[in-house]
Amino acid sequence: MTLVRDATAADAAGVARIHVAAWQHAYAGLIDQSVLDALDVADKTSSWTRWLQRSLAGEGTDGEVRHAMVVAERDSAVVGWATFGPARLPERAGWGELAGLYVHPDAARGGVGAALVHEVERRLATAGFARAYLWVLEGNAAADAAYERYGWHLDGATLEDSRTDPTRVLVDRARVRDLPAG
Repeated sequence: MTLVRDATAADAAGVARIHVAAWQHAYAGLIDQSVLDALDVADKTSSWTRWLQRSLAGEGTDGEVRHAMVVAERDSAVVGWATFGPARLPERAGWGELAGLYVHPDAARGGVGAALVHEVERRLATAGFARAYLWVLEGNAAADAAYERYGWHLDGATLEDSRTDPTRVLVDRARVRDLPAG
């Protein structure tokens, strides 16, 4: 059974482990391999510790916007996580955003992603958001298929980014969903 709960600062190492493993698995062939190989769990643990401390203190986690995190547990081990909150983009003001969702490859296809998506949708709706959006890296067919199954549809918006991989411009495609009344 999957338990979804609020993340704590003590979850940072597990979140970092998932971050690195999920990126190396999901983005192989989409992001330059040297970028993926350079991902370091210790560095990510430090980053996620700071992020979680800011979030739990009610401070901005992405610029001035404060996002929250939930983690998914199986057998007392963190196997997935999601970050969410108000939209970061001005053109999506008033929307909720599912900013990131990753499941450890060893736990993939076991309902962990679905549990995280549904909990984030519930929390965004409870916070008063009627619509939400997320970004999927172009070419990530597994994520596209999963979000389509969960009712998130492409809306035509794209975002170009070269921060993650300086060797190329990556394209993210927006998916949107109307949320049930909270």
